Amino acid sequence: MATSQQGFTLIEAMIVLALLAVGLGLGLPALGGALERQRLHTSLHLIMTDMAMARSSAVMRREAIVLCPGQPPTGCTADSDWSGGWLVFRDPDGNRKPDVASDVLRTSNAPAGSREQLQLRSTRPWLRYQPNGLAAHSNLTIHACSRGLLRGKVIVSRIGRTRTERPRRQLPCP
Repeated sequence: MATSQQGFTLIEAMIVLALLAVGLGLGLPALGGALERQRLHTSLHLIMTDMAMARSSAVMRREAIVLCPGQPPTGCTADSDWSGGWLVFRDPDGNRKPDVASDVLRTSNAPAGSREQLQLRSTRPWLRYQPNGLAAHSNLTIHACSRGLLRGKVIVSRIGRTRTERPRRQLPCP
């Protein structure tokens, strides 16, 4: 009476594991790069979306709207680091900080990841839209950097228009 054997031999299992290790070794670095690019794209898109919302809110409400790096419990931070998130709030008295909780229109967090993976820094610590939709003061640029290199920018002109820009060659982060 012949019996059939079922299962894998040790050699077959070792070959499958070796192929799996080679596949993962080649695929994981590419996946890391794709995640980094997606995190950058999402961060720039979130900032631009909140800027567009702030500008339209300023025009619609006929009052100043401010964006700044920070979170609701602590308010705006004094530096220009947007990596931890940002606030959009009404600023009727012009003091560049939310006076009551109802002044805050939106809070946003940067996409998940450590600050070492993606840093967002601006040329000024806040952006203020006037009731006519113009951005007060000078242009604002938010630099998105990773591993010491500039990966992208969000630029707000004096008239309030936002745009993104990606470097064509590798540049150091400003």
